[in-house]
Amino acid sequence: MILDSSGNLVESFDEERQARATLEQIVGEAPEAAEHLALVTYDEHGEPVGDAITFSTHAATR
Repeated sequence: MILDSSGNLVESFDEERQARATLEQIVGEAPEAAEHLALVTYDEHGEPVGDAITFSTHAATR
């Protein structure tokens, strides 16, 4: 899921790859959004897995 800094759902995905691509696209179109968005992965029980991924974290792993 991509969430904004208030915890609101921006978009949800079945695959992390799609979520990362969408996060990159959003920030490409609106660079100011980078500091307000995070990607959060959940397991099959709805529990968060690992740390939230911010755009700066995502860009560093590319």
